[in-house]
Amino acid sequence: MTKNRRKKPGSRSRAAFWVIVTLLIAAFSVVWWFWPGLYNASPEFYYLLFEKNGQPLKLLNGEALRLHPQDRVKLIKVSTNITLNLGVRLVASDIDVNALSYETLPVATLLSGRSVLRQHRFRIQVKQHNEDMGYVDMVVEPYVEDWLEKADRTIDSDLKIKVLEEARQFAPEDTQIRDRLLEAYKSKKRWSKAAALLEDMAKEKADENTLADLLDVYEAMGHTEGAIDVLRRLADLKPKDVNIKLRLAIALEDAKKPKEAIAFYEASLKDTEKNKRLPIYKTLGYLYTEIGQIDKAIAAFLNAVELDSKDANLYYNLSTLYERAGNKERADFFLAKAISLQPEDMESRLKLAESLVKAGKFQEAESHLKDILKKKPDSARAMVLLADILEKQGDKQGLIDIYKKMLSLDPKNETLVYNVAVLEYETGRIKESIPHFESYLESHPDDAEVHSILFDIFKTLNKEDLVLREAQALIRLKPKEIGPYYAIFEILTKQGDYQKVIKEMQRGLKSHPESTDLRGFLILAYLKTGKEDLAIEEMRNFLKAKPKDKKMRLQLAQLLEKQGNIQEASDMYEKILDIAPRDKEAKEAYLRLLSQLAELQEERGNFGEALETVKKILEISPGNAEAEEAYLRLRLKVLPREG
Repeated sequence: MTKNRRKKPGSRSRAAFWVIVTLLIAAFSVVWWFWPGLYNASPEFYYLLFEKNGQPLKLLNGEALRLHPQDRVKLIKVSTNITLNLGVRLVASDIDVNALSYETLPVATLLSGRSVLRQHRFRIQVKQHNEDMGYVDMVVEPYVEDWLEKADRTIDSDLKIKVLEEARQFAPEDTQIRDRLLEAYKSKKRWSKAAALLEDMAKEKADENTLADLLDVYEAMGHTEGAIDVLRRLADLKPKDVNIKLRLAIALEDAKKPKEAIAFYEASLKDTEKNKRLPIYKTLGYLYTEIGQIDKAIAAFLNAVELDSKDANLYYNLSTLYERAGNKERADFFLAKAISLQPEDMESRLKLAESLVKAGKFQEAESHLKDILKKKPDSARAMVLLADILEKQGDKQGLIDIYKKMLSLDPKNETLVYNVAVLEYETGRIKESIPHFESYLESHPDDAEVHSILFDIFKTLNKEDLVLREAQALIRLKPKEIGPYYAIFEILTKQGDYQKVIKEMQRGLKSHPESTDLRGFLILAYLKTGKEDLAIEEMRNFLKAKPKDKKMRLQLAQLLEKQGNIQEASDMYEKILDIAPRDKEAKEAYLRLLSQLAELQEERGNFGEALETVKKILEISPGNAEAEEAYLRLRLKVLPREG
């Protein structure tokens, strides 16, 4: 039989003791380790550990994780001072960050339909419960190559430009996108946008190639000021480059800025070989002429002549400039040089002949004119110049002959017709001049000078109907001229046509209301046609202008007397006597009217008025027996009334 061994009581107690001690130590250790982490008064966030495309990445508090939409990411660890990260959580707006804790995901799946060609920034906040511990940023953005690839896939050119513009907003500093966008603008001829892009590039770095492209764009869009500005920058960049200076000078010239253009043409001369300066000298000559610096223009063309003595245009220009400068001799000299190089230039030869005529060099002028007429026998202008020579020599008959020859070649030449007419008139052959003047008037019916000449001619020839015709024309063309009215009055009066006299004088007074002569003619016509009332009205108007005209007053007084207007007639005679107290006719008429007026007043019982009238008679004619008798009679009639 097996015997059971009994343990001793002391041995069992010791084992229990050590078990309890061990448990207490373990509990204390756990509490010592776990409790501070669970109830830490200062929780701290250390880092997040991500796995990006299989590579670990540690992000400290405040750092950013930069990702491409195609990157694969997983959250490996959240490091804090919290035991077992109890109560620790990750919070982010618009992204499910916690999904990254469970599996590796492409970043694009977290964007929730957002464009993968845009930059997206998400802030991942680390919190314990609701207390912020820190954060890291997740920045998702494409590569430049993604934008370029999309642009390459876009067939429509307008849409491609839109893609590249968006790409440039995304990566404004990227040269690939900028260059591709620039080429797209050029291909679509969107010059203003291309110019703006190149200007931005030039601000960053004003190199020769950029400025050259910018110049091409400005020229393509016709932006003159822009092209000039770029050329100025190129000139500053390459001060020794003659071609740039010349291009700038040409641009300034085209922009109508001759003074600035001249400065660059002059500057380019210093670096240009002498045998290549000819076009520059020519241009300088034109520009100096344009701004009125004649001396400098002459100097430039003279320099050009030294390099090319066979260019007739240079001599023409020098001739013109010397003429403007008042040096006719040099002007003719260079014009002769030009003609020697271009002998077929009849126009310039005529101009030279004209100048020689003015200078009194008739023989030289005649030589040129003969050369012209040999080649162009029907040259009217050459004949005119010859006529000018004859005129200066006073050979009017010769002038008539040459003008008639010219007229035979050109019967409708109005100038010739006029010249022949005038010459015939001036030489006293007035009848011969008439058909030429009338022929000229067919095309110039309103030439007042010719009408004046014909008016004088017809007056001389006593052609009354034609005088009237020309007088009417002159009145129409020169309404302020009064002379034709005298002729009209004379002829119509002679013909006894006073009705027409009235019509013409009334028209004349509208344009010459101050003319007393025309008013006198009208008064006569009224009297001749029995229109006495109208005559009286015009006489009164006449006397307003010439109140001391005794003859007109006498005529008006007589007319008033004739019409029985005794009072006004006597007043008019009285005014005549004020003007001419010794006028016998007026005095007799005045006394006669006063006697009639006194009798009339006495008959009407106006004894006082009659007495005053008789007194006037006695004042003018003292001792007048008839008046004295009337005075006594009227005095007796008036006295009782006064008493």
